[in-house]
Amino acid sequence: MMDIKLQKKKQRGLASKNRLILHQSNNENNFSFDKILNENYWFKKSTIVASFLSIKSEISTIALNKFILESGKILCLPVMTNNKAALIFKQYKEEVVLVAGNFGVMEPLNTKSYLPDIIFTPCLAYDKFGFRLGYGGGYYDKSISYLYLIKHSFLTVGLAYEDQKVDRVVHDYLDQKLNYILTEKQLYKIL
Repeated sequence: MMDIKLQKKKQRGLASKNRLILHQSNNENNFSFDKILNENYWFKKSTIVASFLSIKSEISTIALNKFILESGKILCLPVMTNNKAALIFKQYKEEVVLVAGNFGVMEPLNTKSYLPDIIFTPCLAYDKFGFRLGYGGGYYDKSISYLYLIKHSFLTVGLAYEDQKVDRVVHDYLDQKLNYILTEKQLYKIL
């Protein structure tokens, strides 16, 4: 039996190639998450929403982030701390200065940190059980675990292309399940 780290590495490689193909073949200007989100009470009642700025072949968050701001919500972006622990979520507005953080990810500079009501997470792959495959740093898993530990009430939503779905994401006890998966076609609720 293959070690779980090797299984994850293999699945990451396949998922990265698949997502790149999906990214190149989709017209993301047509993706509209606002209708799907507006149909959900949990989104409407939220005040603080953590999203991210897309990198590489991730599904674009430009329209999503704009919609979050236009909905009057506080938009936060993830910031990696130097101790490689959980992420913190700092407020972002269009006029906020962004600086390159770890791995070249753009992060808000000198803004307030918040505990989000909703956390949108990037995915390399996802499954119907709510597991997502990330880049392997464990930042989102550590953050979600920490928020559960302090008994903060929040929801997690993986953001992915519909065709990033796999039968089973390789996972272990450290991997945190998501509450929802949002694709360009629909919202999946994880039971």
